[in-house]
Amino acid sequence: MGPNVGNKVASRTAPHQRFQPPEPAEGAPRRRWIDRLYADEPEQCKRALVPFLRNLLFLGLIFAVCRLYATEGRAFQVLLQVAAVAFPIHYLAPYRWKKAIFLAASLLGLYLVFGGEVFVPIVGLSAVFIGVARSPISWNLRAGILAALAAFLTVGRPLALFGMTSSVVWPVLGSMFMFRMIIYMYELKHARKPEPWIDAIGYFFLLPNFCFMLFPVVDYRTWRRGFFAADVHDVQRRGLEMTFRGVAQLILYRIIDQEMLIPASQVAGTWSLLGFLVFNYLVYMQVSGQFHVACGMLHLFGYQLPDTHHRYLLATGFTDYWRRINIYWKDFMVRLVFNPVVFKLKKQPQPVALAAATTAVFLATWLSHAYQSFWLRGAWGFTVPDAVFWGVLGGLVMVNVQLDARKKPAPRLKPGADAPPTGVDYKALAVRCLKTLATFVTIILLWALWSSPSVADWLDLLARGLRAS
Repeated sequence: MGPNVGNKVASRTAPHQRFQPPEPAEGAPRRRWIDRLYADEPEQCKRALVPFLRNLLFLGLIFAVCRLYATEGRAFQVLLQVAAVAFPIHYLAPYRWKKAIFLAASLLGLYLVFGGEVFVPIVGLSAVFIGVARSPISWNLRAGILAALAAFLTVGRPLALFGMTSSVVWPVLGSMFMFRMIIYMYELKHARKPEPWIDAIGYFFLLPNFCFMLFPVVDYRTWRRGFFAADVHDVQRRGLEMTFRGVAQLILYRIIDQEMLIPASQVAGTWSLLGFLVFNYLVYMQVSGQFHVACGMLHLFGYQLPDTHHRYLLATGFTDYWRRINIYWKDFMVRLVFNPVVFKLKKQPQPVALAAATTAVFLATWLSHAYQSFWLRGAWGFTVPDAVFWGVLGGLVMVNVQLDARKKPAPRLKPGADAPPTGVDYKALAVRCLKTLATFVTIILLWALWSSPSVADWLDLLARGLRAS
C-alpha cells in the first residue's frame, strides 16, 4: 500500500517530510539585483541569467508544441499563456512577494478561463470555506460546519437551489475543495503553529487546477515545504521536464484515442480483443499526462513536488502497481486511512491489521471516486462494474500486502565479506518479466470491466474476443 507496507520501519521518507522550507539568513547584508539576491533571501532563490534563459527557452518550446497541436483545448492554452507571462515576473521578484504573485496569477487564470459569472461565486464560496477552516473555534466544530456546508451544496446542486449560479461553478469548486480541504483540515489539527493565510489561499487556488478538473491530490505539507527547497533553476528544469513528459503523453493519448482504439461493439476475434484491452487501458495516459503537466507547472513557481506516476506499466505486482500509479492518491490514502487503521489495530496480529487497513483504503477509494464523480460530472459513480473493479483490485493488493509482509529482508554483508559477483541474473530477469506481464494482463482485463456499462457487457466482450475469427 505505501512505502512502509510490510515493514515495521519505513524505508523512505514520508511524502510530507521530503522537503524542508528554506530559512532566510539572519543578519544577511542587503544585496541588489546585480548580486542576484535581495535582502534576507535564501540561497535557493539566487538568480542567474544563463540558467534562467535556458529554462525560459525550454518553456517557449513547450508552449510552441502545445500551440501547434492545440493541446487540451482553450483553458489549457490560456493558463499556459498566464504561466509564461508570470514566470519571469515571479523569478525576478523578491522572495517575500513570490507567493502573492503566484496567487495573483492563479486568480487571473481563473477569471480568464471562466469569466466573471464563475469567478465571483468561486471566490465567494472559497472565502466561506477557508474562513470556516481558519475560524477561532474548536477543530471539531469547524469540521462539522464544513461537512454541513458540503452536504448543503450537495443537496442544492441537483435540486437547483442555486439556479442563478452557472453550472460550471460546481465542478470547479469540487476540484478545488473536495479532497484538498480534507488534507488541509488534517494539517490544521496537527499543526504546531498557525498556518500563513497566503499558503492557505494559494493551496486551494492552484493555477493549473482551472484547466484540469481531475486534479492530483497535492499534499499541503509537501507543497508548502517544497517551496524553494532546492535551487530554483533545478526545480524549474525538473518541472519543465515533467511538463514535457506530460505533453508527450497527452499527444500520444490523442493518437491512441482517435486512431487506434476501436469501439467495444466492434471487437470480434482474439487480436481485436487484445488491441481493445491494451489501448483502452492506455487511454489513462490522458490522466497521467494532465497530472504531469499540472505538477510541472507548479515547479515553475518554485514548488518542488514528487512525481505523480512512476512507470506504472512496469509494475511487477499489485502492491507495486498501487505504489506506482497515481502516487498522490496512494499517499493520501496511506496517510489518512491506512496508517491510522494500522495504528488502531496495533495490538492485533499483523495480518489482521494489514487486511483491515487495506480493506478500509479500497472502500474509501471506491466511495471517494463516487463522490468525485458527483462533483465533476453531476452523477454519483456507484455502478456494479465500479464496485467489482475496486473490490477485486483491493483483494489482489491485500494478498500482495500479506505476502510482502512475510518476506525476510535481504541479509546484510558482514564487514570485510566479499560482495556477491555482479552480472545479469537471467533467471531473476525472466521471473520479473513474467510478473510484469501477468500484472499487466490482469489490470487491462479489470480496466475493461471498469469501463464497461455492466458486467454482462464485459463478459460479452470477452466472449466475442475469444470466439474464433
